[in-house]
Amino acid sequence: MNETRYTLVAKDLMKGIANGRYPVGSLLPTEFELCDLYGVSRHTVRAAINQLLNQGLVSRRKRVGTRVEASSPRGGYSQTLATVADLAQLTQTQQRRIRQVRHFVANLSEAERLGLVPGEHYFCLSSIRVDRQHDAAPLCWSDVYAQRDYADVIALAHEHPDQLIAALIEQHYGRSIAVVDQQVRAVLLTAEMALELKAETGSPGLEIIRHYREKNGDLMAVSETVHPQNRFTLVTQMRRDTQG
Repeated sequence: MNETRYTLVAKDLMKGIANGRYPVGSLLPTEFELCDLYGVSRHTVRAAINQLLNQGLVSRRKRVGTRVEASSPRGGYSQTLATVADLAQLTQTQQRRIRQVRHFVANLSEAERLGLVPGEHYFCLSSIRVDRQHDAAPLCWSDVYAQRDYADVIALAHEHPDQLIAALIEQHYGRSIAVVDQQVRAVLLTAEMALELKAETGSPGLEIIRHYREKNGDLMAVSETVHPQNRFTLVTQMRRDTQG
């Protein structure tokens, strides 16, 4: 994907939203119409729309389209996550900056908190994530845990800062993510995290723990991500079960 192209498309759409060409409450042209309008691929259009989603300018629903929700970006990121592909898409405008790598044997406390196997050898890759397009405060602190057998992915994480570590494990080791279990809770930022994230120690944060599993249930990786308040909004949708 040509980053320059999707960035230019996103900027033009943002300009159109700001000047009223696409007023709040209206629908953007379809993906096919945007492809024709800008002379780009659907992949480029989707990446551009994702930029708008991340900034809270639009929402996207199947069989409805992309609806304009605000005329100007809000502080932080908003993301609708329904599939593994959505999760991977989230990282396309972000960049990982690795802070440290730790090798350890999981004790009972770590195993219980993260769903690891006590006594097994793991590594933890700690990093912050920043927006590549805007010079702003870091978006989150992330700890990613994986078994020592996957240690080769550490070098790949340095080489590919815009890809999920779980996705790098998939590619390098021939694995396949089938499901991602997600837990969300409120936390207070530790002094170390607050310093890295340019936030106040003890201020509210959103912690998301994700377990990446293969089809047979085997654990591939665990990520523990903490977002300061107002820098990320997780959007989910519930539907009524009409059966019965």
